[in-house]
Amino acid sequence: MAWLLHDFATTVPGVTHALLLSRDGLKLLDSGLDRDWADELAAAFCGLASLAHNITGPTRKKRPTQQILFERDDALFFLQSAGRSAAFETTLGSSRKEVDTVLGVISRPDAEAGTVGFEMERLINRFAPYMTIPVRHPAASADAR
Repeated sequence: MAWLLHDFATTVPGVTHALLLSRDGLKLLDSGLDRDWADELAAAFCGLASLAHNITGPTRKKRPTQQILFERDDALFFLQSAGRSAAFETTLGSSRKEVDTVLGVISRPDAEAGTVGFEMERLINRFAPYMTIPVRHPAASADAR
């Protein structure tokens, strides 16, 4: 998955950075960002995803957010839900078997937003086989049996 993320960030026109985070704000993978910045982005992206998830629409119901896009003079920021994964339990150190994930992408301000969003969806689909890999647990020692 790390290779897919890095490849995405280096081959999609205009994309400069990408990271996969848990819905609770922990960075899972990134495309080579500074560690502190990646952690800061993961926390901020988590907050934005949570806000968007809790906004009721015209039907007065909460609906899944397909994509969040915001623009600044120095970059475009994209967020998409990347599905549930069992591949990161040990990274998170929790007892949960699966975690909801979010894909965050940063691009240059002149990037074609439609292309970036389309390529994000393709990346999420490429992640799918790896997201369902069962978490490996250490083998029980003879004393624990």
